[in-house]
Amino acid sequence: GQIFDARMYVSPLIDPRGQQTGWMTSMTDITEPKRIREELSASYERFTTVLEGLDAAVSVAPLGSEELLFANKLYRSWFGGEVSGHMNLIAQAGVPAVTPTDDALDAVDGLAGLPTDTLTAAQTENAEIFVPDLAKWLEVRSRYLTWVDGRLAQMMIATDITPRRYAEEQAAQQNERAQTASRLITMGEMASSVAHELNQPLTAINNYCNGMVSRIKGQQISNEDLLVALEKTARQAHRAGQIIQRIRAFVKRSEPNRMPADVATMVSNAMELAEIELRRHHVRLSHYIAARLPNILVDPILIEQVLINLMKNAAESIAQANLPAARRNVELRVVPKHIEDQSVVEFSVFDSGNGLSPEVMTRLFEAFYSTKAEGMGIGLKLCRSIVESHQGRMEAVNLYNRDEVVGCRFTFWIPVAPLLSPAVPAIDGAAVNDAGVH
Repeated sequence: GQIFDARMYVSPLIDPRGQQTGWMTSMTDITEPKRIREELSASYERFTTVLEGLDAAVSVAPLGSEELLFANKLYRSWFGGEVSGHMNLIAQAGVPAVTPTDDALDAVDGLAGLPTDTLTAAQTENAEIFVPDLAKWLEVRSRYLTWVDGRLAQMMIATDITPRRYAEEQAAQQNERAQTASRLITMGEMASSVAHELNQPLTAINNYCNGMVSRIKGQQISNEDLLVALEKTARQAHRAGQIIQRIRAFVKRSEPNRMPADVATMVSNAMELAEIELRRHHVRLSHYIAARLPNILVDPILIEQVLINLMKNAAESIAQANLPAARRNVELRVVPKHIEDQSVVEFSVFDSGNGLSPEVMTRLFEAFYSTKAEGMGIGLKLCRSIVESHQGRMEAVNLYNRDEVVGCRFTFWIPVAPLLSPAVPAIDGAAVNDAGVH
């Protein structure tokens, strides 16, 4: 024999006269039903333990009814047992709490209520919101599911992402400070070139003024000649003012400001500053800008910063190579491209220096790595970070003439701004120009 669980039923036997004449008994083996019931109970307990221990608030509410079907421990600690917390999060996240379409209903399945990290993509809605009452940033994910009683319901999972958001904000602030510091460093390195550039118009102004003073004292100048001299003085003062204004706009600290930007204008602004340094190294700058370029959604100052750094590095590479005047050339090319099914604007800076060694090439974009004796090693690293923050990418390759390295090319690509006119006139016709050595 064996021991088993059983359920016994006992009832009296009553005859037609109402007298008990005996007993009727029945016994049923319930071992298997009991085992199934215990397993279901244990499964429910495990499931509840997992839900209660999640570091996310989980709630379920039926559509079209202000009833809370389920809420785990974290939800209750944030919102109590009220359905208002669920409804407010859904509304703030911009997720509709109304009956979905027939197509959405077809995608609802009975297993959708499981609290998984990645829910079914077809019906998942995600949003990051700030909840003032909790002083927290929450990532809210929701989807439709069929509740145990057959009703259509909406499950919401809210995860506290406040530390991540604060870390991202701090990283963005540090990156902004690094960008500003890099621009100041660039201008500091170009200080002697800027001083020389400003000295030319200031010297001209001084000469014009001294000449006018001498001729006025000697009563040897007519009003017409005086007017011509004053106009020349004003032009030189305007030239000096433009240099100072461009430098000030480049180095001043400002909030990141992305906007649909005209590529030709950004390139022109960058070249205006870069040419100051190139002239100091006796390097000629040539450029080609495609006739019609689409706008790109960028922070113009940051893209100008990348271009200036690349052109400045190219000039320094040529200077280190001690090349003759005929080979001291830097070229900037800006053209539209279509790469990996995406429209981009390609910026390329070519130099005729000695190129990059394999060791330098592998470490080129490392932070604090520099081939310059006094370099800080943040320029190229920061340039690539700026490009990547605009969903672009950057690369560097050596240029060869057969087996001989004859220069280097830095290229970066910026995606075309979405929802903008596909092309706008950048300049009147393709621009090919040379900036002579001063």
